[in-house]
Amino acid sequence: MNERQPSRMTPPAQAERSQERSPGGTSARRPMVRTAQRPQASSDARERVARAWARHPLVAMARHRRRLTFYVGLHSMLKAGVPLSIAFTELSRGADKDSFRRAVAQVGAAVAQGAGLAEAMRRHPAWFEPQVVAALEAAEVSGTLEHALASIIERQEALHKLRWRTLSLCLYPAYLLAAFMIGGAFLDGAGSVQKAQSLDALPLALTGSLSVRLIKVTVIALTGLSFPLALAALGLEDRWARLRLRLPLLGTFYRRTQASRFCQVLGSCLGAGLDAARSLQLALEATGDVELQSRAAPAVQRLRDGATLTDVVEWLDVLDGEALRQVATAERTGHLQPLLQQQAKAQSESGLRALQVVVGIAIAVLVVFLIVTNIFRVFESQREYFRSLEELGRG
Repeated sequence: MNERQPSRMTPPAQAERSQERSPGGTSARRPMVRTAQRPQASSDARERVARAWARHPLVAMARHRRRLTFYVGLHSMLKAGVPLSIAFTELSRGADKDSFRRAVAQVGAAVAQGAGLAEAMRRHPAWFEPQVVAALEAAEVSGTLEHALASIIERQEALHKLRWRTLSLCLYPAYLLAAFMIGGAFLDGAGSVQKAQSLDALPLALTGSLSVRLIKVTVIALTGLSFPLALAALGLEDRWARLRLRLPLLGTFYRRTQASRFCQVLGSCLGAGLDAARSLQLALEATGDVELQSRAAPAVQRLRDGATLTDVVEWLDVLDGEALRQVATAERTGHLQPLLQQQAKAQSESGLRALQVVVGIAIAVLVVFLIVTNIFRVFESQREYFRSLEELGRG
């Protein structure tokens, strides 16, 4: 009774044999698809910075429309029966004027020479995300490329909406900052007028104070935006990735994001008919976490030694207790794939809530700081005013 049941997923050897034979018993091996190998970490600072720039949230938002148009076009052509080589030829028009189209043309040329689609895309990490490559690799193996592209388009649109929601959270503190910058400039201008005892000094004082404040805010903003690039240039990305998972609230956001990607790709791969071991490898690859990716081999070995998929996910510590219990139930009842898709959405929403709390705390800290500094400036201005009156009374 206490014996652990083996995973209900199809073993790799059995999956290969089932793909080799058709229902009639004759051999019907699918075309072999090369495994898309992950690029090795580069020691070149310029290459690391280029990859960090491609992953930057603002850059991803700016590039979203071109990538989405490509996936929509590729899906439409495959659905209409257009061969993959012709589809890439059409989608790469204008490659001499656009870097993304050049990457598409290079992917098409590699596919025409016999490379797998995922393998060719992984050579261009600046344009094709690891979770997208993982989903397409699973679709190539299982022969469900058209369905996978439809899912990718849906996820790309949902992710873009999530980015805009996250950006909208930052608008309120920006409004507050602008208001306090202008108010502080007027306080500085009032102080300058009191010292000069002339209203002619007000425009110059306002312009100077506002310019200084604007330069300070710009420097702080550029420092924050360039932080990922600095980490990449110094080779500290992996250390920061481990550290940020331990930070309160912010770590929750990153862990939920990783869990969402993991569940999304794992569910897609299992739904496409891949065996559990290969699906697990692709899901870990899609997380983008170096530590999780380094544990892929022992995780697959545990699975092949008879552990259930839930046991392996628990060992990897990707999901929390409640989500893990739901996965265990779904695995036993045979409803794992839809449950994983639900978990992907739930984990993404949970991560967004954690990010909202982080932004809320940042807003509160910013408001307190601005209020305290401006109140201090008001009292300082009043003190200067009464001091001037006192000096006039003595004179």
